[in-house]
Formats: sequence, structure tokens, C-alpha cells
Amino acid sequence: QIESLDKSLEDLLTRVDEFVGMLDMIRSDSSQVVNESIPQIYTKATEMRHIYRKIDKLEAFVKMIGNSVAGLEERVIKAETDLGAFPSTFKKILHTISMPSFLNKSSSSRQQTLYEPPVLFKTEDYFPCLNEAPY
Repeated sequence: QIESLDKSLEDLLTRVDEFVGMLDMIRSDSSQVVNESIPQIYTKATEMRHIYRKIDKLEAFVKMIGNSVAGLEERVIKAETDLGAFPSTFKKILHTISMPSFLNKSSSSRQQTLYEPPVLFKTEDYFPCLNEAPY
């Protein structure tokens, strides 16, 4: 019985040593996470906030460009309806059969409005390039 008890105690001591080793490993991993990983995560999160701000600005810029393009598209459509522009395939056909007098009569008989160029944005205002010389 003593040998059996001695073997059980030795087995138990081996298991306790393994348990203590695992606890030490967990403590060292925890301290590594607290001392190294958390500061790195915080630094990356701060960098990501900066990137998120840039993304928000870019989204606002794209929305502004979209509104500008939509406005220009409306002006083009209005100009085409006011001037009676033909689709490009019809224009090509009419030019190939040499009927410029027909096209000139239709455009000259309409009242011409004064062209006002649209106010456009400058990309240099939004994306300044330090290395490039101005145009």
C-alpha cells in the first residue's frame, strides 16, 4: 500500500508541477498581451481613426463630384432639348449623305441663347501636389 500511495503522490506532484507550469505560461502570455499587444492595438486604432477621417472626407468629395456631374448632365440634357440635338448616329448618317443645308436650317431657325460656362471645382484645391509645378 505504501508503494501505491507513494506512486499516487508522485503522480499528483507531477500533475501539480504541470499545472504550475501552465499557470506561469498563462501569466507570461497575459503580461505580454498587456505590455506589448494592447499598446500596439491602441496605436493601430489611433491610425485607423485617422484613416476613417480621410475616408469620410473622400466620401464627401465623391458626393460633391457626383452632384457637380449631375448638374452638368442636366445642363447638357437641357441644351440638347433646347437646340434639338440629334443622336450621334443620326448626325453621322446625315453628314454622310451630304445634307448640311438641312442641318443648318434647323439650327439657325432656333433662337440661340448665350452660353454661360458652369462653375467647376479644381482638383488642386482638394489634392494639392507639392512636387508639381502649376500649369
